[in-house]
Amino acid sequence: MVGRRLFAAGFLALALTAAGAAWLHHVLWGVRSPRTVELEIASGTSVRQIFSLLHEEGLLPSEAGARIYLRARARGRALRYGHYLFPSGSRPVDILEKVLEGSVEIFSVTVIEGSDAAVIGGEFAALGVGTSAEWQVLSSRTDWLGTFAPEAPSLEGFLFPDTYIFPVGISAEATARHLFTRFLTIWKEEAETTEEQWGTPLEVVTLASLVEAETSLPEERARVAGVYLKRLRRGMLLQCDPTVVYALKRREEWTGRLLRIHWEMDDPYNTYRYPGLPPGPINSPGRAAIVAAMHPEPTPYLYFVARPGGGHTFSRTLDEHNRAVAELRRSHR
Repeated sequence: MVGRRLFAAGFLALALTAAGAAWLHHVLWGVRSPRTVELEIASGTSVRQIFSLLHEEGLLPSEAGARIYLRARARGRALRYGHYLFPSGSRPVDILEKVLEGSVEIFSVTVIEGSDAAVIGGEFAALGVGTSAEWQVLSSRTDWLGTFAPEAPSLEGFLFPDTYIFPVGISAEATARHLFTRFLTIWKEEAETTEEQWGTPLEVVTLASLVEAETSLPEERARVAGVYLKRLRRGMLLQCDPTVVYALKRREEWTGRLLRIHWEMDDPYNTYRYPGLPPGPINSPGRAAIVAAMHPEPTPYLYFVARPGGGHTFSRTLDEHNRAVAELRRSHR
């Protein structure tokens, strides 16, 4: 009699185990989502809340089954936050694995060399990463710069231009921080190749932004940097047109055309009126411009002007420069 009872109990246990396994297989592998679901799992959401969200969206038939799977198969992994896209036909186990792996939706964006902070912020805002107002506030922060460039007036020049891949739903602050961190990485890599800088990091980056604005030709960058550095050391006005354009933009007076009258504008970024470098960078220089500013070319030249066929004509004297300017004007007639 005892043997029969033990047999019956064992059989019942096996049956319950089999039934439990069949149920678990069904709720995790046996059903599929009838529709595509886009879902944001915010930072700080608990496991219980994540399971509840998935259940409400019809992606998870059983929260209990999900908890069992998590205990058995997570292997030290945790459910990760982010913006997810679950296609129709997804099984609950596929959805759980996707959240465990953090396979969030991503997007790619390229920040172009020479873009200023306003342009960068506008581009990200257009992609849904914050608003232009948020980016304006972010770009005015200087606390991130710490001891690197404590005298910098803003983050202008320190949001590195590159191609980035970000998760959908990333905040403007996290994005800006990533661009700034990328700048610091590039700076460190290039600074290690230079024994001694001619100026502070702010001065070097500011010069790099002028180089970026003036030329895109690899063979000219270090020469342009050399001309500006030579003028600085001689106490000459830099007379850099892009700084005047930047001044007009920050005053919301830029109409797309630079006139001689603008050279008289009373603005600290106007290098036709104020000596030395402007207070800070006027754009985000790329690696090549930063390298050129770190390693200016020793040069006999003091002037340069655009050449009709592209590039620049460099001159040693004002007379040579005036002839080059006259040639440029004739080419525009």
